[in-house]
Amino acid sequence: MQNQKGIISLCSRENIGKLLYVTVFLLPLTTWFYIPLVIAFLMSIYRMYAVRQVEWKAGSLCEVGAAFLICSFCSVINSLDKIFSIFNWFFLPCMYAILYMLIVSYLDTIKKKKKLLLCFLGAAAAVAGYGIWQYIHIDYMIAHVINQEWVDTKEFPHLYRRMYSTLENPNLCATYFLIVISYVGAFFLFEKEIKNKVILMGIGSVATLCLALTYSRGAWVSLLFILFIYASIYDKKIFTLFTLVPFILYFYEGQVVLRFLSLFSTHDTSVGMRFTLWANTLDIIKDFPLLGCGWGTFYLTYPMYDSLVKDAGILIYHAHNMYLSLIATIGFLGAFSYFFILFGHAWYAWRLYSTVTNSFYKAMGLGTLAAVAAISVNGIGDYTLFSVSISMCYWSMMALFMSCYVDISPSIEPKEQDSMRQ
Repeated sequence: MQNQKGIISLCSRENIGKLLYVTVFLLPLTTWFYIPLVIAFLMSIYRMYAVRQVEWKAGSLCEVGAAFLICSFCSVINSLDKIFSIFNWFFLPCMYAILYMLIVSYLDTIKKKKKLLLCFLGAAAAVAGYGIWQYIHIDYMIAHVINQEWVDTKEFPHLYRRMYSTLENPNLCATYFLIVISYVGAFFLFEKEIKNKVILMGIGSVATLCLALTYSRGAWVSLLFILFIYASIYDKKIFTLFTLVPFILYFYEGQVVLRFLSLFSTHDTSVGMRFTLWANTLDIIKDFPLLGCGWGTFYLTYPMYDSLVKDAGILIYHAHNMYLSLIATIGFLGAFSYFFILFGHAWYAWRLYSTVTNSFYKAMGLGTLAAVAAISVNGIGDYTLFSVSISMCYWSMMALFMSCYVDISPSIEPKEQDSMRQ
C-alpha cells in the first residue's frame, strides 16, 4: 500500500507536466524527445488506473482527431509496404496525438502553460544560436549545401549558405521559425512590461534573421501573412510594414531579393520540379481517391508515376505541397479530417481571442491564428509538417492553445447559446 502511494506520488500531475516541459524543449533539438514523452504517457496511464479516474482530454476537436487517426490507419490497405505504414502510423500520428492530449490534460493552469511556452522559446534560442554558429563557419556550410543540393547553382551561383541548424534542411528550419515568430510576435503585442517586451523583440528579431538566412522563399511569403493576420486583427497600423517590401526589393540587390523574385520564374529547377510533382501526384489521387496510396509510403508509390525518378533511383517523400501530399497518401476522407483539425484551430483561436480579456489567452489566440495562416500558406509550395520535429513543435503549440480554450470554453458556450435563443 505504501509503495503504491509512492508510485502515485511519483506519477503526479506536476511530474507529468515536467516531463512535457523537457519534451517540448527537446523537440527541435534531438529525437531523444520520445523518451520523456513515452514516460509521461505511461505515468498518466498508471495514474488513471490508480485513482480510477479518466484524466485525458483532447479539446473541442477530439472527434475529428479520432476520425483522422482512423482514416490514416485505413489507408494502410493500399500501402505497398503495410508493415512500414503501420509502424510509421504508430510512431508519428499516434505520438502527435499523445503529446497533444497530455498537454491539454495536464497543463491546467496559466503558470504551467507559461512554463511550457518558456521551454519552447528556450529551444528556439538554442536552435537560433547553433544555426548562427553554423552559418558563420562558411567552409562547412558550403560543403553541406552543395552535397545536399539545396541550391540551384546555375540560377544562384553566389548563394553558398542556407541555414538549417538542428533541423534536417533549410525549409524545415524556416517553418520552425515561422511558428516561433507567430507566437513571439503575438506576445510582444500584448506584453505591457518594457523589460519583457525588449526580450521578446530580441527573440523575434533573431528568429526573423534566421528565417531570412534559410533562403526559403515560401517561408518569406508566409511571414507576410503572419503580419497580415496581426494587422487585420490586432492593429491596422501594422499594414504600413508592407510598404517596406518594394523598397527592399528595389534597393537591395542581394541573394535574398534574387531568391524572392525567382518565385515567379520557372528557370529555377526547384520551381519547375514542383509542377511536375504536382501533376504526377494528381494522377496518384485519381487512382486512390478514397483511402490514398497508404500512410507514409508516398515515396514507394510515386516512382510508378515518374519514370525519370524511377530510373534515377531518387526517393520523393512528398509532393512539396501539403494539400496534395495528404490527399494522395490518406485519401479525401483522411485529408478532410486533417484540414478540419488544422483550420478548426484557427476557428477556436478566433473565438478565444474575441471573447477573453486576459492578455495571455489573447496572445495565444492571435499567435495560433498567425501560425495556422503561416503553415497553410507555406503548405502550398512545400510539406514541412512531414518532418517529425516540425509536426511535433507545431502540434504542441496547438495543444497549448487548446488547453487555453478548454479553460474558458465553459464561459463561451452559454453566451453563444443565449445569443442563439435571442
